[in-house]
Amino acid sequence: MTCEVMCNETENGSTPTPAQRTGGIAPPRSDADDRPMERAHATLDDDDRPSWRERLLDVPDDVPKSAWLGRMALFAVVTVWGASVVVGRMTDPPSVLHLTVILFHEAGHVFFAPFGEVLRVAGGTLGQLLVPLACAISLQRRGDNFGAAIASAWLALSLVDASIYAYDAFDPVLPLIGGGTGADSFHDFVFLFERAGQLAHAHGWAVLMKAVGALALSVSLVWAAVLLFLQSERLAER
Repeated sequence: MTCEVMCNETENGSTPTPAQRTGGIAPPRSDADDRPMERAHATLDDDDRPSWRERLLDVPDDVPKSAWLGRMALFAVVTVWGASVVVGRMTDPPSVLHLTVILFHEAGHVFFAPFGEVLRVAGGTLGQLLVPLACAISLQRRGDNFGAAIASAWLALSLVDASIYAYDAFDPVLPLIGGGTGADSFHDFVFLFERAGQLAHAHGWAVLMKAVGALALSVSLVWAAVLLFLQSERLAER
């Protein structure tokens, strides 16, 4: 019957439709047919996504006043503490700051040990930098931008802490956790600078590290201050 219909339609000058050619059943759409529509939806989705500026400055619609005051106090403490660390001398290790990163420093040595001697030694500094960085990223993704800004300030101060020991590598006098100084004990930065042929320039590298840390601290504190201002416009009396 299907053959007769097709023959009659061909004789009459009409072209059979896809459904007629397949016996009344239209062929399924291919994936290629849906691609233009998918691309159109993807373009619309990209347009609807907030910009990085909107994501970093996003604040809750309803901010408890007590929480905001607590954040203000924390911001003041971190600002004063951070400024004291930055203006401190390169020969004076920041004891309190060092206590906040020393555990991650030592853990970094253990974590990077399987990757060779250089990474094992550098792993201490990497550990004390990667943990604050991971905290900042995690808090931001959870929508806590203020917490991410404070974690970023911690990251910046951790780099300043590392710069003190990098500065000490040229003429080691600072006490090390294992006892003694770099003059009579193993010193991470003495080893790393010697391997790179940069021990004579240790002071220069250390000053650069501290400058980057100070800049990162400033950016983090400005970020936190802007967030506190935006939150102040959405305070709830509770």
